[in-house]
Amino acid sequence: MKNINIKKIIDILMIILLIIFIIQNLESVMVKFMTMKFELPLIVLILAVFALGYYTSKVFRKR
Repeated sequence: MKNINIKKIIDILMIILLIIFIIQNLESVMVKFMTMKFELPLIVLILAVFALGYYTSKVFRKR
């Protein structure tokens, strides 16, 4: 068996759960940000927030 550690397993599980969550939320939603309003698919909003959180964790991670 190759080097599979707990972190890799948790990462794979989180990705699977994220995919299931996205598939179940395909409808469009109205997004209000300050004075702007726009409609976009919920999948786009979820992926954008996920990417922003991932990027933020990489930037502020202890080295």
